[in-house]
Amino acid sequence: MDAAALPAPASRHALALLRFPDPRTDWVVVTVATLAAPLPDLDARIEALHRLVPVVGARLRDEVWHPGAAPEVIEVPGDPLASPELDRPFALAEEAPLRLLRSADGRRLGVVGHHAAFDGLALVAVLRALTAGDEPRPVTSPPPGEPGSKLPLLERLARPADPVAPTPGVWPGDAYATAVIEVDGKGITGRIAEACVAAVAQHNRRHQRPLRKVGLTIAVGGPAGVGNVASYRRIDVATGDPIGRLVQEALASPDEPGEQVSAPKVVMRLLEPVVERFSDTILISNLGRHPVPGVDQLDFFPVARGRSAVCFASAAIEGGATTLSLRARDLSPGDARRLLADAAERLADRAG
Repeated sequence: MDAAALPAPASRHALALLRFPDPRTDWVVVTVATLAAPLPDLDARIEALHRLVPVVGARLRDEVWHPGAAPEVIEVPGDPLASPELDRPFALAEEAPLRLLRSADGRRLGVVGHHAAFDGLALVAVLRALTAGDEPRPVTSPPPGEPGSKLPLLERLARPADPVAPTPGVWPGDAYATAVIEVDGKGITGRIAEACVAAVAQHNRRHQRPLRKVGLTIAVGGPAGVGNVASYRRIDVATGDPIGRLVQEALASPDEPGEQVSAPKVVMRLLEPVVERFSDTILISNLGRHPVPGVDQLDFFPVARGRSAVCFASAAIEGGATTLSLRARDLSPGDARRLLADAAERLADRAG
C-alpha cells in the first residue's frame, strides 16, 4: 500500500494524541527557521511537497485523513513567534495540519504542524523540502513495541510529579524563548536534562515552591520521513540523582508508553478527571543535528502540556547555530527567558 495515499486512517501515534484526555492541549508543534535568504517561489515549493506528501493538505474526519488543498502561506509583519496565528488551535476538519508563516522580510519562516500529523523530525523534513527541494517520503507508524510497566503511572497517580512553579497571574498565550548554545560530544540529551532540571529547581526556589519529585518525558525520534512516528520515555528523578545517566538509560529502553501501543476511546475518556496527575515536570527533546541548506538557525518548540506545561528542546543546523529553546503555557515571558538563560548557562558550565 502506498504510504502517501489518502484517505488513510489515523495512525496509532496520531490516535494517542487525538484521544488524549486533556482538553487544554492543542497539540501544535512549532519550528521557526532563520533563512540565509528569502525563498523564491515558496507557493510552488509547497505544491510540489503536497504532491509528494498529501497529508500536508489533508483534512481529518472521524479519525481518517482525507485529501485536501495545500496550506497557503500566512504573511506576518514581524517575527512569526509574535503572531497569534503561530500556535492557534488547528481545526483539522476544515484546514490542513501544516501551517506556514513568513515574516515580511522573508528571513523567518514558521513551519508549524499538528502533532497528529507531524513530529519534530517531520517538520525538519518539510523544511528541507521547501529550502533545498528535497523529495521527502511519507512515513507510517512501525508495529508497536512492548508497553512499558504501568507501575510508574500508578505511582504518579498516588504522588504526582512536582510542577514548574507558574508565574502568578494570567498569561494569554504560550511564552517562547531561544538561546544559541555550543554543545557536542556524547550524552547530549542527558546533559541537557541535567541543566534544565537544575534551572527549574532554582526557578522553584525563587517562587518558594518545592521540587522533590521531577517527572521527565524524553522525546524519542522515529523512522525518518514526513509523519508522526515519535515516541517518548517517561522517568521520575530527584534533583540529586545522576539525571544524565538515567536519561540515557531510558532512551535505550525498547518499551513504549502504553497509550502509544493502544489508546481505546472509552479508557482515555475515563482518565480525563485525573490525567494531570500523570503529567510531567518538564519535557526534554533533542532534535539532533541536521543539514538544512539555506537555514542558519532552527528554533524548535514541542507541545507544552500537563500541570507544568513547560518543555525544553534543542536543534542544531550543520554549519549553523545550535539552539536551546523553551516553551511554557503558564510562565510570564520574563520568567521563561530567565529559566532558559539559567539552563543554557548551566549547560555551558558542564561543557567547560
